[in-house]
Amino acid sequence: MRIAADGYLDISDTRRVRTPGYHDHGLEPIPEGEAIALLLSHSFRGHRRIVRSLTLEERKRIRMALWADSVQERMALVDRVWRAITERVSPSPCASAPELIQVVQYGSWAYPLYLDGDVTRVILRGGTPLGEVTSDMIFDLDLERKTA
Repeated sequence: MRIAADGYLDISDTRRVRTPGYHDHGLEPIPEGEAIALLLSHSFRGHRRIVRSLTLEERKRIRMALWADSVQERMALVDRVWRAITERVSPSPCASAPELIQVVQYGSWAYPLYLDGDVTRVILRGGTPLGEVTSDMIFDLDLERKTA
């Protein structure tokens, strides 16, 4: 790439020009358990339920979020991954307390997802007793890898 005397860039030399955007050349994905824990440590606007596991590209994106320079950039990357692996759910119309919609299980860890006001969040302490959790609420993130 050459810079002309008038300050303009000559981009006809394509050997060194990189366009703006997402580049993951040589970027190692974050381990899956750590990626899930980081993703679920955030609260997200809207009511959503997890429907699939993280892909390799999404785990790379979460690694980029860890290294982000600003909170806005970090949240944009994390939100993009969240919206890719979830689908919308409708809350019950008369819910005044947080409503359990799903328990995400990964290895020996369980993450209960709650609809709390206008956000979806994991409430780390307290919540619903295990006896009240039904099998249709549990989503095992390891399940896809065990059957493949």
